Amino acid sequence: MSKRVKRSSLEILFSILNACNENVTKTRIMYASGINLIELNRYLKFLEEEGYITKEKTEKNPKYSLTEKGKDALERLRKYVEVLKEYEKEKKNVSDLIKLIKTKKKAKTSTDMKRNQSL
Repeated sequence: MSKRVKRSSLEILFSILNACNENVTKTRIMYASGINLIELNRYLKFLEEEGYITKEKTEKNPKYSLTEKGKDALERLRKYVEVLKEYEKEKKNVSDLIKLIKTKKKAKTSTDMKRNQSL
């Protein structure tokens, strides 16, 4: 089973704007962003009201696309997500290093204790 990672609102906004880059339906955006319909409707309403996306009414389902403001926000969020991923990677590296140091320290302490007992 995969571990579900909690995403920030900015990461969710990035995934929605990224999906809207291609004039898509609400269903496509929902699957691309990995959120439920209730959450998606809230985000789409906000993004449309703030001028980041437009909704084009079609015969079947409305399609969403980015405005210039939305394209600019997408690029800014793309940079944010890249930095966030790099941070998470480094955070894991540091955590692994700390575990290694603790393991070595514990092994050294154990060896020192055995040495002291034999004296």
